[in-house]
Amino acid sequence: MANLVLAFGEVLVGAILLDAGIKGDSIPNVIQGKATQKPLTPGGSTGSSSAAGAAGVTIDPSSGYTNPVPGARTGRVDQGVDYTLGPQGFLAPGNSKIVYTGAGGGWGNEYVAGQLLDGPLKGAVWYIAEAPAKLAGIAEGVIVKAGQQITPAGSSTGGAVEAGWANPSNPGQTLAQSMTGYGGDQSTQALTAGWSFSKFVHGLGGVVGTFEGAGAGLASAVEQGAGLAAAGLP
Repeated sequence: MANLVLAFGEVLVGAILLDAGIKGDSIPNVIQGKATQKPLTPGGSTGSSSAAGAAGVTIDPSSGYTNPVPGARTGRVDQGVDYTLGPQGFLAPGNSKIVYTGAGGGWGNEYVAGQLLDGPLKGAVWYIAEAPAKLAGIAEGVIVKAGQQITPAGSSTGGAVEAGWANPSNPGQTLAQSMTGYGGDQSTQALTAGWSFSKFVHGLGGVVGTFEGAGAGLASAVEQGAGLAAAGLP
């Protein structure tokens, strides 16, 4: 029982830290349910302007980030969020270094991960999986700008792609899979990681993921546990 309590504590602390960064508020405010949806503020720089994104893409001036799934239809929250991508495909949410391409997260050769180089979530790693193909030039070690297209629309299976947070220590693995007690797509660990990415995207003007199936029964606990319900979000 002690191990289970510790495992949930690790998930909760990670979610609170990430949620505080997303909201631009203090950790105590998030824990006490007093967090406000403040603008994201820059948390570092790589020497290049974080507001200088790819042509034709709107970059949030306070954070240097952009909605990575413009025009997308949303889907299920699991260890990430399922999206049916719009015409622009999947975009780098911020200035990033591509840190992994290949057979990541158990999806075969359809996985790309990039580490944010600046902004309030500097160091966090995003992933896109089940993509039809990465665009030319997207390779490990490459630096991409916020809003730069990573994959085209569509997916390798003709359905939704999945995007979420990856493990910074092992970017070929999703963040959820690295959490103690992870028990599959609809475990509390998976839903916590997926919901955090959903809120990140929503904060940038994107669509919100939905809890479905077994996850629907855990939705309230995940939202409350991550301190997100205090913001009045669904």
